[in-house]
Amino acid sequence: MTHMPSEIPIPETRHLIPDLVIGVDIGGTSIKLGVVNLEKGKILREISFKTPNATAKETAEILARHVNVLIHQYPDITSIGIGVPGAMNLDRTLAQYPPNFPKWEIEPFAQYVKEALPISELVVMDNDAKVAALAESKFGSAIGEKFFMLATLGTGIGGAIVADGKIFRGAYGGAGEFGHIMINYQGPESNSGIRGVLEAYLGQKYLSDSTLEKLKDGKIKSSLRTFLPGGSLEPKDIYEAAQAGDAFAKEVLSEAGFILGIGFATIATLLDIRIFIVSGGVAQAGDLILNSARESLKKNVLAHQRDSVEIRVSKLVTSAGVIGAALLTVAEKM
Repeated sequence: MTHMPSEIPIPETRHLIPDLVIGVDIGGTSIKLGVVNLEKGKILREISFKTPNATAKETAEILARHVNVLIHQYPDITSIGIGVPGAMNLDRTLAQYPPNFPKWEIEPFAQYVKEALPISELVVMDNDAKVAALAESKFGSAIGEKFFMLATLGTGIGGAIVADGKIFRGAYGGAGEFGHIMINYQGPESNSGIRGVLEAYLGQKYLSDSTLEKLKDGKIKSSLRTFLPGGSLEPKDIYEAAQAGDAFAKEVLSEAGFILGIGFATIATLLDIRIFIVSGGVAQAGDLILNSARESLKKNVLAHQRDSVEIRVSKLVTSAGVIGAALLTVAEKM
């Protein structure tokens, strides 16, 4: 049985500002939502809560309670955009089997939210990586770029391809699932059930679990050994150790970057895309991951591509999902 949160206290301060919308970023670990000024691409108020282990409809009802907090403060808001993990159908009305949401199947999630918020005039959704790419195009690291790929590195690994200034969706709407391209058919199994895909190497849980497994080798000297046995190691712990000079932690992140670069090289070779933008929690490791990713990318593309391939860090960092989701409410056909 899913535990529903108690009534959320509603602040008394109310703001009447036109042209604001709510953007929602559904993540495997947490859900973030915020009031976004679309003209400036700024989040005026943001809240977050832990992603519930719940069905899609239950999640929508829980989300609606938090949305109501923002709507009470900004009562003129009637539009909500939502970024959801997993593949969408072409008209973006159905979220389809998000790998890190075991209780979801094919779900009209935006409709569930709208039903729980009858005062809302517009509730729209899209894949979370695609909305992040939209935000980067408008306000972030891809302004003016017509061809690029965005990768979100978090609990899962998402992706979005922008071609000729438009998001490429494929024949059925699910193009861009970067985290599920295979790099080793004998590799570890991901939550999608497919072996050896990028997410099975770079997703937060894998990165933590594989690091703990390596630390069982008593010869390894690392400050991270304090998490043994069975400690709750998070990627941020690995980053902090690496920044403090821990050689083993640096090696873990360098290896992760090398694998990421191989994934980008595959996309570059297949689609001749040469600009790659990384966002999400894991990406906050910065050059600790990206230096080896850049080296791996250049090493594994064709000779004529080497001088022009490029990896950029998101300027919007972890805000891209919320801002991009908000942009859905005014974006025309993407």
